[in-house]
Amino acid sequence: MNPSPNDPPPIHTSAVALTDWTLGRTADFPKGQRHTFGQRLDNLCLDAVERITRARFAPTPEERREHLRELNLILELMRVFWRIVEKRTWISGAQCLHVNRLIDEVGRMAGAWLKRL
Repeated sequence: MNPSPNDPPPIHTSAVALTDWTLGRTADFPKGQRHTFGQRLDNLCLDAVERITRARFAPTPEERREHLRELNLILELMRVFWRIVEKRTWISGAQCLHVNRLIDEVGRMAGAWLKRL
């Protein structure tokens, strides 16, 4: 079955999965850190979904490129924050590997999209 033109692209689906996973983990952060690291990671995930959506509907290739470049920076910031979170033992090493795989998946898709432009 072929996807309909209205279906979100795979990168969007992957970014939403990353966001869903993140929201589930950050809710379990120590109470004093939920409003710093937790909120920041939640917002970065939402920013990533927003950048993907903006790129998807941008009227020009140059605008799409700019949104995808911003997405790349957001993904890198997520990687840094998740490493800090893992170092503080708020998530396990296995969870850190999992979230990095999710981030890498979105990053690979963004890179491929950028190359097509």
